[in-house]
Amino acid sequence: MPLESFYETMVIDMPEAGANLAKAIEHYEKYGPYIPKNVQGTTEDPEVLDRIMGITHQ
Repeated sequence: MPLESFYETMVIDMPEAGANLAKAIEHYEKYGPYIPKNVQGTTEDPEVLDRIMGITHQ
């Protein structure tokens, strides 16, 4: 369970920001959602997760 919300209000205060948002929406409508390639899977192994996060145990 997250300790904080990741939802934030988008601020589109410049014409370029609006154009970039429009391009992103058009790309999504044309190609679908972005799905990263070469994803090897996930892990719940605490030792692997600690190593990824840089946590060392003494």
